[in-house]
Amino acid sequence: MEEKKFRFATPTENSGHKISNGILEAIGQTPIVKFNRYLDSKQVQLSVKLESANPGGSAKDRPAFQMIQQALAQGEITKDSTIVESSSGNMGIGLAQVCRYHGLKLICVVDPNAQKQNVKIIKALGARIEMVTEPLEGDFLAA
Repeated sequence: MEEKKFRFATPTENSGHKISNGILEAIGQTPIVKFNRYLDSKQVQLSVKLESANPGGSAKDRPAFQMIQQALAQGEITKDSTIVESSSGNMGIGLAQVCRYHGLKLICVVDPNAQKQNVKIIKALGARIEMVTEPLEGDFLAA
């Protein structure tokens, strides 16, 4: 296979990405990358959607956005509502950014096995962290 040199696209080449008017508009605007040159077969096309390019770093930005948008639109929650979620991962991060945008309070319930970096991100986005210190039954989930 012929080795191709890597180069960055110049601004005039515009890779099709649009400039978003805010964090919520950027959710779901993730690039799709073709990986065909890495396959031996010409009959197979491989495309990968880079969900890590979402503002919160994962595909969980999408459901977090949809849940909050729908609840607001249907009047199930208001600006005075407090959202409570048991999450110390990507859903917590997604909810934290959407709640911050809308000025909603978010409480993330986490356990001691939560990844510390995720908890820091959730806190940095304005959510309150409630640490559960004893499991109700059984044990905490593995991190």
